[in-house]
Amino acid sequence: MQKDLDRLLRRKRRMRRLFGVLGLTVAVALLIAGVHSCRTQFQEPYNKDYRPLDSEPQKVMEP
Repeated sequence: MQKDLDRLLRRKRRMRRLFGVLGLTVAVALLIAGVHSCRTQFQEPYNKDYRPLDSEPQKVMEP
């Protein structure tokens, strides 16, 4: 009787772990697919006219 109960509990634990790992894998796959689709949607840079301040000559303020 105890042997059957132990086997049942072990089987339930194993199935719960399997479904947990499977669910986590599906969630990560969906996250990666979502990030990939967003990345392909935005092919152009957000601000094409961006120029760093140190590359342009600074204007000197006159008194």
